[in-house]
Amino acid sequence: MKTGRILRGLIAVGAVGAMLSHPVDVAARARSYALSIFLYQVHPFATAPNFRAAGNAPIPRIRTRQPMRMPVTTGTTPQTRPAASRVLPSYRAAGLMADAGQQSRPRFLSEVRFGLLVHDEGPFSRNEEDGVDANFEVLFNPPEFLKKIWSPRPHVGASINSSGDTSQFYLGLTWEWEFRQVWYVDFSLGGAAHTGKKKTNDIKRKELGCKVLFRESIELGYRIRTRHSISAFLDHLSNGNICDKNEGLESIGMRYGYRF
Repeated sequence: MKTGRILRGLIAVGAVGAMLSHPVDVAARARSYALSIFLYQVHPFATAPNFRAAGNAPIPRIRTRQPMRMPVTTGTTPQTRPAASRVLPSYRAAGLMADAGQQSRPRFLSEVRFGLLVHDEGPFSRNEEDGVDANFEVLFNPPEFLKKIWSPRPHVGASINSSGDTSQFYLGLTWEWEFRQVWYVDFSLGGAAHTGKKKTNDIKRKELGCKVLFRESIELGYRIRTRHSISAFLDHLSNGNICDKNEGLESIGMRYGYRF
């Protein structure tokens, strides 16, 4: 008796549960997803500029960003230039990179020459002093105003005597003539101050008369690979008879030159 009641209760409960669960299952089936739908939808990243999905239209070309142009004033006329440069200004300021066409050599220097000269050993005066002169000379590029006199190069130099006799410090202008592309002849004219004697009773010293003298030189040279040169050199000091004594002084020797 009791067993029959329990069975009938279970059957009733099962029927009610079936009735309640039926609409839920229907709603669940209504909300169920068909996975095949995703195969035909556009990928969420398909709108990115560099993404191109199979079967989609070509991605439009990305527009390059033009360099910003900033006004640059020179005087009263404005100009424009790109804001960025291929070479950083700090590199130019540090000298790590050179501008195109920029020359590395000094603009004012032309050439340097140095050599050894036999002191007081020339054809125009007798030998009285001794020693060897160490000669050094710097030549500069000719300025524009010297074109009227065939563009000579200004020079400064010194000849220091090894025996303590007359040394000289000089400056002037040098004219040069080249021939056969490798040979050259130089002639210079200028003045010199010296450490010698104006008047003396010493037979081993020259009486040069004035402290500042006229100076001339002549040089025959041969250029090696354009920049280097070897030359024979002769210079002459005298006062042109404007002072009481005028023995004159010449030195002769060899010099090496380097042209910038």
